[in-house]
Amino acid sequence: MPSDRIITYLPVLNAETMEEKQRILIVEDNKSLNEILCKIVQSEGYGSVSAATGKEAIEKIRDNGPFDLVLLDIMLPDPEAPPGLGIDGLEVCRQIKGDSALKDTLIFIVTVKDQPDDIMKGIDAGADDYITKPFNTTLLIAKIKAMLRIKRLQDELISKNKLLEEMAVTDGLTGIPNYRHLIDKLAEEIRRSRRYRTPFSMILLDLDNFKEVNDTYGHRHGDFVLKSVAGAIHQGLRETDLLARYGGDEFGVLLTQTDQTGSRKVAEQILTRLSDPVLADGREHMIAVSIGLVSFSPGQPESSDEVIIAADEALYQAKKLGGNQYFFLEKVLKKTNAE
Repeated sequence: MPSDRIITYLPVLNAETMEEKQRILIVEDNKSLNEILCKIVQSEGYGSVSAATGKEAIEKIRDNGPFDLVLLDIMLPDPEAPPGLGIDGLEVCRQIKGDSALKDTLIFIVTVKDQPDDIMKGIDAGADDYITKPFNTTLLIAKIKAMLRIKRLQDELISKNKLLEEMAVTDGLTGIPNYRHLIDKLAEEIRRSRRYRTPFSMILLDLDNFKEVNDTYGHRHGDFVLKSVAGAIHQGLRETDLLARYGGDEFGVLLTQTDQTGSRKVAEQILTRLSDPVLADGREHMIAVSIGLVSFSPGQPESSDEVIIAADEALYQAKKLGGNQYFFLEKVLKKTNAE
C-alpha cells in the first residue's frame, strides 16, 4: 500500500473548475432572435445552448445541463404538440424550480412589454428576474452579468459550506470520518434497526504495538502508519459500512444490517488483512490489532452509549487475552418496542 495512501471524503475545490465558463440556455421560438441572443452572450464570454420549444428546453436541461442561467421566453408555441399540450415558458420554469437538482438554476424570463401579467406569473413560477421585448442590448447584458455574478458567489458559498460541513465530521489526519460522525451515524442506525427490525454490529479496534512505532520512529511516522492502517481496513468494507477514527490509535466500524455471523467474518478479514506488513513512508511494519465486536438484534439497543460501552468491553477482553485477535461479546440487551 502506498505510504501516502489516504481515504478522503472531502470535496476538492478546483480553482480551474470554479473559473470555468458559465453556461446559458437560450429558450426562444423565434429563430433569428434566438441566434442573436446566442451571439450576444457568447460575445461576453459565456457558453450558450439554444432551444426553440418548452419540450426541447427540458430535454436540453436534462441532457446538457446544468446551466447557470436560463434565458426563457414566456410564449413558446410548439407546432408539433397537440393543442393545449405544449409546454410554455411558465411550465418550463415550474419544472426547473421543482427539481431539487436544478432549483438553484437562475431563470431570466423574457416577455412582451404590454403583458405585465406574464411578469407576475413568471415570478410566481420561480423566475429570478425579467426583461421585456423589445429589449435594450446593453441593459440585457448588464442584467445577465449581475445575475451570473450572484450565481458564481452563491456556488462558491455552497461549495465552501459543504467543505466546512465535511471537515467538521472528518478526521484531519486519516481523511476518514471522525468520532462525532460515527456517533451520529450510530444513532441513525439504532433508529433504523428499531423501525425496520434489522440487525447491526459494532467494531472497536486498537493497535496493540503502536506505541513502539511512535517511540522508535517518532509521531510523524506514526501518522503515516495510521493512514495506511485506515486504508487497509477500509478496503474490505461495504459502501454501507462506516469506518471512523475513534481516537488516538483506535478505530470504529459500524456494520449496517449485519448479524453476528457477518460481523465475525469482517473481524476475521481485518485480522487477515493486517497480518501482512503495512507500508508507511517507505518502511514496512507488522501491526497487531485487538478487536472488540458486538452485534445487536432488531430492536436493540436503546442508545449509542449502550453500543459503545458493550464494544469497549469486548475490546478490553480482546486485549486482556493477549491482543492480535477479536473478542465477540455475548451480551443480551433488554428488548424495546419498535418505533
